[in-house]
Amino acid sequence: MPEPERQGGRGPRRYRRLAFGIAAAVALADQVAKQLATRLLPGEGPVHLLGGVHLQLYRNFAGPGGNWAGHTVLISIFTVAAALALVAAIVRLRLDRVTAIALGLFLGGAIGNGLDRLLRGPAPLHGGVVDWLAPSAHGGSMNIADLALNAAIVVLVAGTLFSMRSSRGDRAARGAPSR
Repeated sequence: MPEPERQGGRGPRRYRRLAFGIAAAVALADQVAKQLATRLLPGEGPVHLLGGVHLQLYRNFAGPGGNWAGHTVLISIFTVAAALALVAAIVRLRLDRVTAIALGLFLGGAIGNGLDRLLRGPAPLHGGVVDWLAPSAHGGSMNIADLALNAAIVVLVAGTLFSMRSSRGDRAARGAPSR
């Protein structure tokens, strides 16, 4: 994937709009799904779907991967800082399509989970993220924001691999030795 260039706030506006549009769609879908989950899922047990996938309401007060349990304020501050850094990157960098999609997914995920941490009980900056999708019976739960964060990583890796393959093909077509 080509390296995004600094461009002082100017550049392909459509890619900035794409990134912010994806972020808004992810955050909105995440919050709607969480509202539905808190209203419709029973608190006493999972609702089994296909295979080992099930729906189960869970409040996650720890950070990613269950880390930093008991440090909700620190996790909340980090989430807000990450979202602000992503907004700055989207505004300041010249984005290509792949980078815009990935940054939009990252920002949407950060906003979705950040809203839970900031606005849900027991108090501001102490809230737990609402997870409702459990891909296995052996633990682990997630939500749309988490899925978007994981998808962003996949998009970045796939974009990088595609770009590397494409640049090798360009060098080969020019007769330059490839590494």
